Amino acid sequence: MARQNNYQNTVAFEADDFQKERKLEELEEVVEKIRASLWLSNVRSKEALDNVHFLENISTAFSEIQARLEKANASRTAAQGRYRNLLGLVSTGWKFYDGNFYYFTQVAKSWQDAEKACRSYGAHLSSITSRQEMQYLQREASGQTFWIGLTDQQEEGNWTWLDGSKYNQRVSFWAQGQPDNWYGAPGHQEDCVHLAGQWNDVSCTYSYKGICKKVSP
Repeated sequence: MARQNNYQNTVAFEADDFQKERKLEELEEVVEKIRASLWLSNVRSKEALDNVHFLENISTAFSEIQARLEKANASRTAAQGRYRNLLGLVSTGWKFYDGNFYYFTQVAKSWQDAEKACRSYGAHLSSITSRQEMQYLQREASGQTFWIGLTDQQEEGNWTWLDGSKYNQRVSFWAQGQPDNWYGAPGHQEDCVHLAGQWNDVSCTYSYKGICKKVSP
């Protein structure tokens, strides 16, 4: 019902704007006809010239009103576009929290493939930069294990977020004894991080679901 009311309101606004624009166009046409008539009749009296100037002022005012209407229409069109984008994300399973959208994938993949899946949605594997965000994702994960976008593949011990967020050791949520770069991992390396209650570094070749994150459009 709310979506239907929004649609009806949008139609009503657009119809009202159309009527306003049409009236402005009609008035503009009348002004032009009167101006042309005065000049063609070759009237040069002070009263006639004053009338012409008066009509020109009206025409200028009409133009300003028209410009404001067009600007308002453009702003509303942009807002409607954002609303449709947000509605589309929510309807396809994205969850909104604190200015960001999160998507919990349902197919287990390697870390690299999980990131590719997120990029196909215009997102990245999630960064986690606050305790509140960590607590939110823990609740939504419901005890399952998910890849997040933290890695030290480029340089051992130098942790970076895929989405460009700055890694802060003081705002990190490692499980006890982690990261440990366990020697027994495939390739003797653990360069990617998953959320399993807390953070844990593991081999990037393991398969887990992923948490995608994108900033609200």
